[in-house]
Amino acid sequence: MGDVFMERMVKRKMEGVDYLIVAGIVVGVLVVAMVGMVVGTLILGFPMLSLLIAAGAVFGGYKLMTMRFLEYEYSLTNGFIAVDKIMNRATRKRMTSFECDTCEDIGMYSENEARLKTRSFDNRVFATEYGDHRGSWYMIVRSGKTGKTLVVFDPDEEMQEAIKKFIPRTLKFEKFGRN
Repeated sequence: MGDVFMERMVKRKMEGVDYLIVAGIVVGVLVVAMVGMVVGTLILGFPMLSLLIAAGAVFGGYKLMTMRFLEYEYSLTNGFIAVDKIMNRATRKRMTSFECDTCEDIGMYSENEARLKTRSFDNRVFATEYGDHRGSWYMIVRSGKTGKTLVVFDPDEEMQEAIKKFIPRTLKFEKFGRN
């Protein structure tokens, strides 16, 4: 068996909750800027302070809004999976990484959601396209950094087949049969 290397990017879709959060950030920026104007100009008599507060509020609001633009990258290298979160195509954060041979369970998340919500995990990683996790897969793995971890993600069929090669043989036969 040759070396296996795959990368997949999944862009998170903006949903109603995300739009409400962005609207809340805009309202918050406006409120902070107005309060800064009142405090800086009328109460302290120092108009430059109002400008600094308004500029800080706009910058902070911009940073908070751009954090809602998420992408997830899954990379598989010879049985080692790394899941990264990319915010606004600028900041990358490693969410988890693990060896596929530490997999304890795998399957469709929607079919097992109720059972998985009641189980105890050291960490839960949701790196999916949709907030309701439709069409997503899950893996329960042991990671050196994150402990027993539930990973919910959206691999395409090619990546699913590649992952099947590296999970424990008994689990593969139990979940997928001999195909």
